[in-house]
Amino acid sequence: MSQSIIAKRYAKALFEVAKEHNLLDQVEQEWQAVHDVWVNHPELREWAIHPRVRSEEKKEVYDKLFSDLSDLSRNLLHLLAERNRENVIEAIGAEYRSLVHDAKGIAEAEVITPRPLSKAKEKELISVFQKKIGKSLVIINRVDSDILGGVIVRIGDRLYDGSLVNKLKRFRNQMAESSVG
Repeated sequence: MSQSIIAKRYAKALFEVAKEHNLLDQVEQEWQAVHDVWVNHPELREWAIHPRVRSEEKKEVYDKLFSDLSDLSRNLLHLLAERNRENVIEAIGAEYRSLVHDAKGIAEAEVITPRPLSKAKEKELISVFQKKIGKSLVIINRVDSDILGGVIVRIGDRLYDGSLVNKLKRFRNQMAESSVG
């Protein structure tokens, strides 16, 4: 079974129980914290997925690292340790956040720019794209200097490419088509 499917199942179960206990936001924040630690400490990931590390050791470390987690989040981390499923921790966090956002009518927009967005530009983009998609919008800004200028916005499976690199490619193609050969 693919990691994506596994992560979706765990995230869905976590979402259902968190919703039942009115803990959607708290659990989202907790899994963001788990995600951040997991991503920023590759040595922890390597240790946790090593086949010789016992699940009891993992649980002890998780309890120390994440001492202020709710029982709900802690129990899921323990379950993942028992089943050696730490490889899906990042994906569970992302899937869970997506489920919470869907439930609240919020869409996530990945905005790729050559420099970090200013707060004013972020508000402007939110205003424009909220009207297009009919949902509240949360922006995740990723900086990529290769696009030179402009902006690329990805919301779900929609892509709005207003990058300078793409505009130059279109211009070059137009020039090539119109030139007499």
